[in-house]
Amino acid sequence: MSAVKGFFRIYNGFEKWTMIVMMMVMVVVIFAQVFTRYVMGAALYWSEELGKFIFVWVSWLGVSAGIHTKEHIQVKLLPDSFGKKGKWRREKINYIIVDIFWFLTSLFVLYYGSQIVFNQMGTGVYGASTGIPMWIAYMSIPFSALVVCIRLVAEIALYSIQAITGVKRDEWEEVI
Repeated sequence: MSAVKGFFRIYNGFEKWTMIVMMMVMVVVIFAQVFTRYVMGAALYWSEELGKFIFVWVSWLGVSAGIHTKEHIQVKLLPDSFGKKGKWRREKINYIIVDIFWFLTSLFVLYYGSQIVFNQMGTGVYGASTGIPMWIAYMSIPFSALVVCIRLVAEIALYSIQAITGVKRDEWEEVI
């Protein structure tokens, strides 16, 4: 089990720093675009497209980060609407049910997102101004869906153990 904890600790740090760096790059690129367009009178032709690509990746990675920090809309809204607070085991069971449906949805997104990526690879389409293959931008969808599936499996296992044993707080909750 310590290997699983180690994996999630490393991945959480990787995800956090990847999103921080990507946001910093996106802000710098967009700032440079605004500066060159309005101050220097000439726009950077590639910056808008690169900013969009980075934004898409950060948005999709944010889904996984939202699960980890329990800030995703699903984490707060749906389980709270299923049952009243105070029934601890019922809350965990509600989380498990919602996570199972979310897992199935993520599998659907993973499958069809992968199909889109493979189709894009076959077409050879590139970004008009950056020259970046479009499949790289689309790859954010199946990659994030895969990470979400992994997080949800771990979360379902954690909530199942907690619901069965009655343990309310576990060191795993901070890792997954």
